[in-house]
Amino acid sequence: MESDDDHIMCDNLGMGQKVFDRLDRVSASDLDKLDMLHTIYLGLFNHMMAWLEGFLKKHGRLQAFDDVGKALPPYPGFLVSKKAYREVTQWQGKEMRNLGRCILEVLAVALRQPGGAQVIPFKCALGCIRPLVDFKIMAKYRSHTSETIAYTEDYLHQFHKLKDIFLEFRVTKRTQDMVDKQRKEI
Repeated sequence: MESDDDHIMCDNLGMGQKVFDRLDRVSASDLDKLDMLHTIYLGLFNHMMAWLEGFLKKHGRLQAFDDVGKALPPYPGFLVSKKAYREVTQWQGKEMRNLGRCILEVLAVALRQPGGAQVIPFKCALGCIRPLVDFKIMAKYRSHTSETIAYTEDYLHQFHKLKDIFLEFRVTKRTQDMVDKQRKEI
């Protein structure tokens, strides 16, 4: 008896619509598709959180960030985290979604009452995070128009324009190479 894999190989079919033709109640158009905007957002968000942790540590606000995050009240669609940001060892989708929903508000509270020299960096950090949150909102749309794509591109552009506030916390390949070289010397 010929298996489906043998049939595909024999007929030289690619992984397209024809693969699903023989399966009852399955349509290729109904299958999950990779959400590229969401994937871009997750990558940016992951990097930004690493940068933000360094920023908060430098300004002595990391504990405040953790405390505010743990003190959030529950509301529909939001699961209250039992752990502070630094206590989560492995971020799953649920934790990432929850953090993405409240990151701007938690950060704003953690950065309140800045000292004289902290006013501008704190405003810049909030200004950088805001377009990333807006990008996330747009990325969740199931379909896009030229207007929503323009908004999405604008938010992404704003994020990249303002991310320099985190420059000292970003590890580049050159920096990593220098660290590796110094470790070898030691």
